[in-house]
Amino acid sequence: MRKNNDDQTLPQTRARVLFSILSIGFLGVLIRLFYWQVVQAATLQKAAQNQYQRSVSETGTRGLIFTADNYPLVANQEVYRLFAQPKLVTLPAQQIAALLTPILSQEIEVSTISAETKEIEEKLLLQLETKLADTSKNWVSLFQPVSKETKEKIEALGLFALGFDAYDQRWYPEASIAATLTGFVGKNNVGEDTGYFGIEGALNKELSARSSTSTILADALGQKLLGSQLKSTKVLDGRSITTTIRRDVQFLLYSQLEKAMKQYGAKQGEIIVMEPKTGRILGMVALPNYNPADFSKFDAVLYKNPSIVSGYEPGSTFKVLTVAAGIDSNKIKPDTTCPSCAGPRTFGKYTIRTWNDVYNPNITMEDALAKSDNTAMIFIAEQLGAKTFEEYLKKFKIGEEIGIDLQEDTTTPFPEKFGPVELATISFGQGISTTSMQLLRAINTIANQGMMMRPSIIEKVVDEHHQETIIEPIEEGQVISPKAAQTVVDMMITSAHSGEAQWAARNSYSVAGKTGTSQVPSPSGGYEEDKTIASFIGFAPAHNPAFIMFVKLTEPTSSPWAAETAAPLWYTIADNLLLLLQVPPNMYEERPIE
Repeated sequence: MRKNNDDQTLPQTRARVLFSILSIGFLGVLIRLFYWQVVQAATLQKAAQNQYQRSVSETGTRGLIFTADNYPLVANQEVYRLFAQPKLVTLPAQQIAALLTPILSQEIEVSTISAETKEIEEKLLLQLETKLADTSKNWVSLFQPVSKETKEKIEALGLFALGFDAYDQRWYPEASIAATLTGFVGKNNVGEDTGYFGIEGALNKELSARSSTSTILADALGQKLLGSQLKSTKVLDGRSITTTIRRDVQFLLYSQLEKAMKQYGAKQGEIIVMEPKTGRILGMVALPNYNPADFSKFDAVLYKNPSIVSGYEPGSTFKVLTVAAGIDSNKIKPDTTCPSCAGPRTFGKYTIRTWNDVYNPNITMEDALAKSDNTAMIFIAEQLGAKTFEEYLKKFKIGEEIGIDLQEDTTTPFPEKFGPVELATISFGQGISTTSMQLLRAINTIANQGMMMRPSIIEKVVDEHHQETIIEPIEEGQVISPKAAQTVVDMMITSAHSGEAQWAARNSYSVAGKTGTSQVPSPSGGYEEDKTIASFIGFAPAHNPAFIMFVKLTEPTSSPWAAETAAPLWYTIADNLLLLLQVPPNMYEERPIE
């Protein structure tokens, strides 16, 4: 009987043990599910998103820069990056490199010296072999930039595991003729495209493309699933810039300056042409310059625009401002005679002479400007007094930055002292520093009936939606009265047509202008005896000007005098400008209605 009980108890015990095991196992599953579904829910969700979602970054294109007549000064050109997947290549690295080298070497600029070409090809071959042989990497960049033509040649080889990435590169259709205006694009310290110098630098934020990131659904191989875009930030291209520069004017200035520098043996040269009534720059050239597409191959000193950066002593062109201050303040009139112009002026140990050591007792102020008489300018400054003369120079914004959209725009030192000697030398443009653009801005005030206009280089900005922002001319203020400006214009006409450069003047149209021959300061003090800066500034037609133009030649060797270098260059360009700007002959001598 006892045996029967034992037989019944054993299965029950087994059942209880099995139930307990199952219960414990089920409880374990519940705990595990709780752990994954509740405790690790956020982590699992993130992991899942990482598996089927990925982000794709895109960048728009940098804005373009156009001339006023809609020619591209700066554009974007599609080029390519050649890459390889070393783990997937089917041919030996040496063989692939040998096939690529002669094709890619055509993308590298070399001289005609065969030894140099061979050296570059050997270096390129070694670099390609090293990269292709590194099978520890899934992807390597082999060469950039690659042109479309080179890309097609490489594709024709049918090499497996090689490919191309397309990207935009700055392109300069007009090459170097506007380099100091446009600037260039280089890499910043984190490898991003950044504008440097000129418009590229000044308006880098406007021109720069915006980046966007899109989130997409992807399959197990990382490929985008059709219609799976979840979230996107719109790609924004950079804003495009239309300059005030006319392509035909810019080319004229560049070609004529290049020719003149050779003819006169000048070290450097600058030309600026501006609309007097608006301040819009129609052309601006400086030589020597550089190619913005290959800026790294040139001396960095060439990157800056000398017309707004390089201070110099303007010499006799500055006399126009001295005369304007005297006329506006009623201290002199055109027929006022100079009682202290019979000989040199002495200030302590300093003796100041005229440029040719010729003196004209009782010379009139009109003749003094035409003959560029230093002693007469000293007389005017003394009539004004140091304080008033200084105030006029500040009204003309001598020393002040221009406010133009070029990155290098800067100030120049303004004299701290206006003692008797300083007052005398500044009156005829020595002992004071200015830039070409500062001088142009100041004398343009006379051409524009006493109203100063801010020089501008930008006509409009166009955003990615084709919305235009027009840049309006900016008046800086009335510096001298319209009556005084008209009087000075007449005196400048006498200077241009009866002064030392009268031989270069034209009978067909009137010009208000002034030459300037200034000495070059010596690093050891004083001035270089055999080095000058020759310049000419003028506007035409004189009483209703279509343009004002400044020409400067640094250290001409054919002649030190502006009347024999800068002046004839000015008139040669002016002849062409009147035609390009379509100024009718009947306007050449027309005066504005008063």
